[in-house]
Amino acid sequence: MAGKPTTGSASVVAVTFLVYAVGLLLVVVGDALSRLAFGLSDAVFWLGIGAMVLWSGRILIGREASRSERVAVVTMLGGALYLVKLFHSPNQFTFHDEILHVRTIGDIATSGRLFERNPLLLVSPLYPGLEIVTNVVAGITGGDVFLAGVVVAGSARLVLMGALFFLFEHASGDSRLAGIGVLVYAANPNFLLFDAQFSYETLALTLAVVALVLTAAGISSSRLGLLTTIVVIGATIATHHITAYVLIGILGIWTVVQMIPGWRRKADGTPLSSLAITIVGVLVWIGLVASETLLYLGPRVVDALEFFRFLIGQSAARPLFTSSAGDVAPVVERLVGVAGVLLILVALPIGLWHGFRHLRDHPLAVTLGIIASTYPATLALRLTARGSEESSRTPEFVFLGVAFVVALAVGAPLRLPSAALASVRQRLRGRIAVPVLTVIFVGGVIIGTPRWARLPGPYLPSADTRSIEAEGVAAAKWSLQHLGTSNRIVTDRINRILMGAYGRQTPVTEFADQIKTWSLFYTSTFSPTDRAILRAGRIDYLIVDLRLPSVRPLTRVYFENGEPGKVAAAGGLTYDGLTKFEHVPGVDIVFDSGNLRIYDVRAISGDAGPSS
Repeated sequence: MAGKPTTGSASVVAVTFLVYAVGLLLVVVGDALSRLAFGLSDAVFWLGIGAMVLWSGRILIGREASRSERVAVVTMLGGALYLVKLFHSPNQFTFHDEILHVRTIGDIATSGRLFERNPLLLVSPLYPGLEIVTNVVAGITGGDVFLAGVVVAGSARLVLMGALFFLFEHASGDSRLAGIGVLVYAANPNFLLFDAQFSYETLALTLAVVALVLTAAGISSSRLGLLTTIVVIGATIATHHITAYVLIGILGIWTVVQMIPGWRRKADGTPLSSLAITIVGVLVWIGLVASETLLYLGPRVVDALEFFRFLIGQSAARPLFTSSAGDVAPVVERLVGVAGVLLILVALPIGLWHGFRHLRDHPLAVTLGIIASTYPATLALRLTARGSEESSRTPEFVFLGVAFVVALAVGAPLRLPSAALASVRQRLRGRIAVPVLTVIFVGGVIIGTPRWARLPGPYLPSADTRSIEAEGVAAAKWSLQHLGTSNRIVTDRINRILMGAYGRQTPVTEFADQIKTWSLFYTSTFSPTDRAILRAGRIDYLIVDLRLPSVRPLTRVYFENGEPGKVAAAGGLTYDGLTKFEHVPGVDIVFDSGNLRIYDVRAISGDAGPSS
């Protein structure tokens, strides 16, 4: 790989395929070692990732590859990196958000209706684009929802890579810069795992970028082109609310920039018509279908505003590279994570300077530069615990600009008085750029995914993908078969989504029902307050996980936000608090798998039982 890349489309694609195959084999070995809790798993995993990124960088930063070769490489890279996520969870959905969408898919398939209430994610049924497509694919593939989800998410990833290439190529007029831009975009912290999962943002992000490409191409000037644009934007709106709002923001900036005197003479797409379509579509969708979305967004805004409380000293800073359980990332990971961010911060002004000098008459390029300028603000949000949650959802959008600007810094031609000097500096910059982009990529993965979630492994408490395992899924399916559906239940964060998705039960929570059901497990004796909560919530069953006591939850909570944070941080949940109900007259244990128990509390709550 150290030599000059091979020329010729067939040979470049073949060698790239071979490198990616070796890289993926190393990833698979790393995953296997991690499942066995072997210490070398991280090193083998990173070796596989590094091989794929380094080779991609050599091809895309180099000047030998043709346009078609660059398109092939970025598409293959997208597919290979999607397989990294698939190899992490090859048999079933294990990511938190994936389980939430399983419930919505099941509701649509069972009832034959859209917009059925999902108690796990209230906003999900209001944006059913992902579930509609998946149910169609599931019908074609024989009804396997997991297989259909893999097809949908994997296809979305491949289309996204191509759409990003065409978007960056239109903005820069250079296929080489476009390829570099796609590689940098893949370095965003959410790309490898979060935006590869089966979730509504995964599909909506692809649709939004396709909408931007159609806008840049100006196809809405024809009837067929206008219809295509309307369909793609409409699909985006019906799939994910946040992505639709971001699309409005991007098109709005693009429209304003294009209207400024001096840019109007450049033909650069039709952002105004796309903006109008998107605004009207969002307003109609909210008015007719998704008015509840506005209530869902309220807490998000409050979380983002916590940064200002931090600035005036009313909120403490969040320890970086430290999990809620107190585990600190290794020194090497911390150094690479910080280095990746610093390299981006260094590259941004260089790329912006080049863009200002050579592309300021291109409204799309200016728009992407403005988006890139918001990157430092998103980093600031990470300094607070609640702000970090919102900041972690921005990279996939902010990197649309960051990727383009960093590509300009890395790959834009140098214009120096001496052609020989320019050639030497260009070659030197190319050799430095490959390891630099690799550090940015690895740093992005480190920042975006905690170490315990990056690779599969043995069960961990309240750790999302590491907590989704066979016993919990089996208990949820048992509840569906033996207890019926729609029973009102209270349980911990992980078993709540499993029971809701695979058991089709109805969790009762403080967030959705304004009842502090988590407090049932925070005292060691059954009290009148507990009885009142059971009756107020009309609770049918309690599901307890006996692996939780005395262990700190890696996602900061045992049950949900609102429970005593100090107790969770100290691993203070007790065995007595979970098992006190078996000593209460009228309470029966109807299921016991060793780690999981289901208590029937209907005799206390006075509920008549399941609705179906």
